[in-house]
Amino acid sequence: MSELIITHPGSAHFDEFFAISLILAKNPGVDFRIERREPSKEELDNPEIWVVDIGERLEPERRNFDHHQNIDHPASFVLVSDYLGLSTDLRTLPWFDFKDKIDRFGPGKTGAEIGTNRLRITYSPFEEWFLDLFSSDPMPCLPLMRSFGISMIKNAADMASQFKFWDKCRKVKLGRHTVVIGHTDKTCGSQEYNESLEDPAAVLVTYDSRGKGWKMCRFDHFPEVNFSVLEGREDIKFAHKTGFVAKTFERLPVDEILELIRQALPKD
Repeated sequence: MSELIITHPGSAHFDEFFAISLILAKNPGVDFRIERREPSKEELDNPEIWVVDIGERLEPERRNFDHHQNIDHPASFVLVSDYLGLSTDLRTLPWFDFKDKIDRFGPGKTGAEIGTNRLRITYSPFEEWFLDLFSSDPMPCLPLMRSFGISMIKNAADMASQFKFWDKCRKVKLGRHTVVIGHTDKTCGSQEYNESLEDPAAVLVTYDSRGKGWKMCRFDHFPEVNFSVLEGREDIKFAHKTGFVAKTFERLPVDEILELIRQALPKD
């Protein structure tokens, strides 16, 4: 016998789509039936039935996950991820909190927070197309939704692991700028981790994935760091003309790398 998930009729949104994807992913051996309609009181009272993004009840113990009755409640996919114990990892994904805000407050207010009134031009045509499919007939979408949920949970776990890695890395202050030194040739999660800090770093140093040296790269929001000044040095393999990255031929001692970075920093 299949379990029932009820969500709202009409136009579909990322909110309930992702919430249901997480439910499917966390219950891989369960067959589900998805119905887009209003729930009855009996269904809301039945803890065996999932009611998502409709019903005006937030009762996790009864599997009711609506947020529209209170603006302070996060979007339904956040409520479901909390219930499933996934939110700590999922919040490391750069779009998680953004998607929550845009569902609750719309593109105007959310766009203003990041300095744009043209947020709609960033909307994904693929997301819009797939939500239309889900809106018209949810059941054929179920296998892909489960696959999507599984993928997002894995991505979040990987990102959370990377956050822990970057958090343990050495941080060095050069004047008012911070340098993060990672003994790895993978930069996955470094930008997201840096943006989560109250005092973000300006430069990331890692192994060069294409050579035997170091890679020095400035983080977003620090355009004053200019590695192009290193071009022409004997120990520099490559320095981008725009100044965002430079690489060394060999893996020089860290003190020498810090001195190179110091030259790329603005003179205070």
